[in-house]
Amino acid sequence: MIHRIIARGPGPQRCFLALLGPLLAITLPAQNEDDALRIVSMRPEGTARSLGLGGAFGALGADPGALWSNPAGMALFTTSEFSATPALEVNDARGSLLGSSTSNTDQRVHFSNLAMALHATKDESRWKSRSFGVVFDRTASHHWERVVRGERVSSTLLQQFVNEANGTRFDALAGGYPFTADLAWQTFAIDTLAGDPAAYQIYGGGSGLGPTRQDHAISTAGSNSNTSFYYSAGLDDRLFIGGALGILGTRYERLTTHAETMLAATDSLDGFTYEERLVMRGSGVDLKLGVLGRVGDHLRIGASVHSPSYFWMTDVYSTTMTTRFRAGDSYAYDSPDGSFQYRVQGPWRALLSVAGIVGRSGAVSADYEYSDQRATRLRRANALSDSYDFAFENRTIQQVVKGVHAFRVGTEWRLGPAFLRGGFAYWTDPFAAGDLRHGDGRTRYSLGGGFRGARLSFDLALAYERSTGGYSMYDPALVDPVREELTAYRALFTVAFRP
Repeated sequence: MIHRIIARGPGPQRCFLALLGPLLAITLPAQNEDDALRIVSMRPEGTARSLGLGGAFGALGADPGALWSNPAGMALFTTSEFSATPALEVNDARGSLLGSSTSNTDQRVHFSNLAMALHATKDESRWKSRSFGVVFDRTASHHWERVVRGERVSSTLLQQFVNEANGTRFDALAGGYPFTADLAWQTFAIDTLAGDPAAYQIYGGGSGLGPTRQDHAISTAGSNSNTSFYYSAGLDDRLFIGGALGILGTRYERLTTHAETMLAATDSLDGFTYEERLVMRGSGVDLKLGVLGRVGDHLRIGASVHSPSYFWMTDVYSTTMTTRFRAGDSYAYDSPDGSFQYRVQGPWRALLSVAGIVGRSGAVSADYEYSDQRATRLRRANALSDSYDFAFENRTIQQVVKGVHAFRVGTEWRLGPAFLRGGFAYWTDPFAAGDLRHGDGRTRYSLGGGFRGARLSFDLALAYERSTGGYSMYDPALVDPVREELTAYRALFTVAFRP
């Protein structure tokens, strides 16, 4: 039977939490630099044709996959076209903690791209070629299953809760730490020191030095998308301009489960499980402007600029903790439901593109893209009642992230009605060197092929992506970081119809 050094009744505490519920959301915003970068990240798969060239399509045009890079290229369509691109993704996450490695895989079928491109000509005008329409792009995937295990970890998450709670009376934890330390107090995982209602220890007098066996799982789902309405036109079949207004969407769901088993037989606490649930949803807008020129018959050069993306976000989050003791007792406690509204502003993007055309036989294309992720900002919601200004988070963004360079190259060759393609892409890592999340950047290899008829065309592309990075299960001052390798496999199939 467990007895508190300072006794309390759970009934009044729960009533107190219920009364505070509407106010607790502003005490613990879930937003940070990871969330901001995830919201504004954009690496569209495009169509099977554009992915087959590594995404290097800014100067080639005449494909829905070119719109995201440079809307001017859409003026190169010579007929109207409707296309759909279903895709299969397989995402594998391999994590390593203290020499122990684990991996897990998630699979998903989705639509990568849907497009309606309408072409018109006006022979009496120098602006003969015109194209307008709408293109849906899936610009990021959040479907990952990440699992790590530490067999003998010399720390515990409970020590973080102790450090957090120290200095706060036990009867004020619900107001100060309703999603973290208060749950540990409510489930008897931490307790006050004798004679001091604002000083804490792990229940039973544990030192927090372990050893513990820890299982940490992060299950995520969702995606980013961009539905663009565009218009483009060509002057004398030499100079092309275009613009696109994007309606953005983002959805991210995460369940984090952290379980520990105390390995020392003298510990009265046998183990515990702590869960965090987060759902992020938002919508936004952006604008793209581009220009593309033909230099002779064999060279195309293009440039485009993408405005910052603006998102209006709503987060909903909650936590749960359960404990079990060697004497047979077990306890569970839920946090209140938290919610928060805010805005996110992404960085400007600049793209340069060049393509060499070898008659009707083939092409070689390259894109360069730059975005300064340090310009990403979290903003308070428009409502006057929201007073949190995110000054700390925005300073952190400027300190721990950096500008991102992207390089994409690809080639396409024609063999009668058939095409063969290959491509490569690389994005530098957005986190500064020295940050535990810093990795090798993201690398993509792709290949593909297709068939083009008078009315129908079919394209297939396969791609492999790899990136590395790291994260901490809890306070990095207490535990070694997890190092991980993320690999993604993509298979895209595009069918296009030209009436």
